[in-house]
Amino acid sequence: MAEDYTYIVARVRALEATMPDRAWFERLARTPEANLLGALREQYPGFEGVGSPADFERALETEKHATLDLISGLLQEEGARRFVRAGYDFDNLRHAWKAARLGAKPALTSFGLVSPEVIAQAALGKDRGALPPYLAACVDALEATYEATKSLAASEYAGEAAKWRYLFEAAPDEHARRYLGFKIDWINVKSYLRLRKTAIRREALDAVWIEGGDIGTEAFRSLVRQPEEEFFSFLETTSCARALGYCLSNEMPLWMTDVVMRQALMEMLGQSRYRFFDFSPVLYYLELRERDFEILRRIIVDTLNRIPEATVLERLNGLLPS
Repeated sequence: MAEDYTYIVARVRALEATMPDRAWFERLARTPEANLLGALREQYPGFEGVGSPADFERALETEKHATLDLISGLLQEEGARRFVRAGYDFDNLRHAWKAARLGAKPALTSFGLVSPEVIAQAALGKDRGALPPYLAACVDALEATYEATKSLAASEYAGEAAKWRYLFEAAPDEHARRYLGFKIDWINVKSYLRLRKTAIRREALDAVWIEGGDIGTEAFRSLVRQPEEEFFSFLETTSCARALGYCLSNEMPLWMTDVVMRQALMEMLGQSRYRFFDFSPVLYYLELRERDFEILRRIIVDTLNRIPEATVLERLNGLLPS
């Protein structure tokens, strides 16, 4: 069945109109800890189920689940629903598979389309026939890579690559594919910066980079061995120059990378406000919700840690530019 995007877009635009504005977030940033939970409940029903603002992750999980369920209910095409939610299944599977090999208990989310219990059992080698074909193929990729490399890191990278390949196949339209390309560039740039600034991700380096972004993986493989100045000069020559080159610099702390790139993503998706007959307004709404969840997370953590109000507001300005 073809999607009726005019109806879906009308619904998400109505939902956007009810979302909190900048002034509300500024008031929340000024709210004392004793009144924080009541203020949060004004806009986010998920906080009704928790007794303390310190339990904010459970409340945000409830909110995110409600958002995904709503969007899934609006979408008629199975491929579009998988595009929105199957990525969480791949993430769960990779995590559960690695945990099984380490003898650890996995912490899985319920955001995907496949039950976390089914995924956990499949990762242990039990009842893999219950997995949809795309996840069964991912298990095969994880195990084949591990057999060849004996590296859990290389296997994880193979599973992550499988996720993005599947999402490109499931993408409803060109706007969705452009969105994926930006997200992949985002991940690859973060991987580059982490490799240069921290000691993590030192194993199977050639497999770190994900295919599908506007910036080819060969560029990352080459530039990771060059001075950082060459990397940032190169970014200025790419199609992502304004988003990835102009804003980023080697003096920027790692935590700011996500802030800058989310702003660029929102600017790109913001063009969907002028479209009514494609998938991009759905993506814009989902990313608006993710952005607001991150703002809530930062404000709550800062408030609980007694960070000065001026600092909380300054960080808010970074996350939600005027």
